[in-house]
Amino acid sequence: MTSTGHAVSDAPWLDLHFQIARAEYEEALRFVGIEPGWNVLDAGCGSGGYIPLLCELVGPAGQVAALDLAPENVTQVERIIQDGHCAAPVNLRVGSVLDLPFADATFDCVWCANVAQYLTDVEFTRVMGEFRRVTKPGGIVAVKDSDGTLLQLLPLDPAIWARHVAVRRAKAAETGVLGAWCGSSLARFFRQAGLIDIVRKGWLVERWAPVPAYARQFHTMGLRYHAKLAAENGLSRSDCEALAAAAEDPDHLFDDPDFCFREYFVVTLGRVPA
Repeated sequence: MTSTGHAVSDAPWLDLHFQIARAEYEEALRFVGIEPGWNVLDAGCGSGGYIPLLCELVGPAGQVAALDLAPENVTQVERIIQDGHCAAPVNLRVGSVLDLPFADATFDCVWCANVAQYLTDVEFTRVMGEFRRVTKPGGIVAVKDSDGTLLQLLPLDPAIWARHVAVRRAKAAETGVLGAWCGSSLARFFRQAGLIDIVRKGWLVERWAPVPAYARQFHTMGLRYHAKLAAENGLSRSDCEALAAAAEDPDHLFDDPDFCFREYFVVTLGRVPA
């Protein structure tokens, strides 16, 4: 939990998750088509996992701006910069994607990863308007987010996850929050914002046994989070007990030779009309 109240968006969680899915995450970022010399915004940069590659893609002739709502995440990014992991200048600041502190037509590309899920329909509509505003004519807006309907942690029964997501979606519908399953359904916001040449591509992250130490740490955190969430959201008693048991003894899952973690995410990108 960050100081701004966003679950599973603190640096320890984000860094471990990025380590697990690095190959697919970096392939997704390269898919966007960022070019050397570009000015790129990482909107909602979290702990900065994408920033070194963004800097590599734009090169020393380009520049990267990075913004996050949580000051502690921005501090983490400052360490990445100070440690010399960035091949381009980075303009870093605390701020909100709802009101970007940048002039119109500043960026060649806006990249936004795993932010939409925390916003309501109305809020993300506003965010897409902001992304279009700060992007140059002909520039790219690219948004990555999860589709949690495909989450699996075998040998835990996949039906438990399906019911868990169904209950979470019902709860989210009461507040209008898009949720961690919104990745496959964001193109409508691009159309509403007047973007063109809209493209979507999904990636499956799949990791089989054996489970390395960093993945064990991440999945243990995840199981505890989901077990607590399931109880709070009123999932059935049997499903709550199954998740609680897995969270209490996660090594039972991790040591299974048929262990498999699967998750799915989608990148949606569009272009601002020239």
